[in-house]
Amino acid sequence: MVIDMNNDTCIEELINGLNMGKIAIDHLVDKIENRKLKEIAVHQRKNYDDLKEKIMQTFPHTEDEVKNKFMLESMIEMKTILSDDAKIAKMLTEGSNQAIMTMTHLLNKEENVDPKIKAFADDFEDISKRYIEELKEFL
Repeated sequence: MVIDMNNDTCIEELINGLNMGKIAIDHLVDKIENRKLKEIAVHQRKNYDDLKEKIMQTFPHTEDEVKNKFMLESMIEMKTILSDDAKIAKMLTEGSNQAIMTMTHLLNKEENVDPKIKAFADDFEDISKRYIEELKEFL
């Protein structure tokens, strides 16, 4: 399978977005007090992990590297020093919105993206949208 630069860029951004979502949830889940909100976050993380696994199986030569991990972790810790569930729900919602915008922008910009990659990006967007809806009650 030959992967061109457009596809490499899309896969890289997709994996990075999934990783960032998982890292954010990992840092936030222990700070969540509401049981239902915690379940939503854990379920979202599992969906991100499952999607990442499918991508890695389909494109086994993909690098699994997290960009800006330290910056993300530091930002999360700073924002959650004095935090409540509403603020955490807002952070998760904003992260999911950012993932949708990033993937949509990338796919609109890139040409000739492999249909499998486009389908994975659509799955990522669908997962993110679903959790945005579920998080609304906690805002």
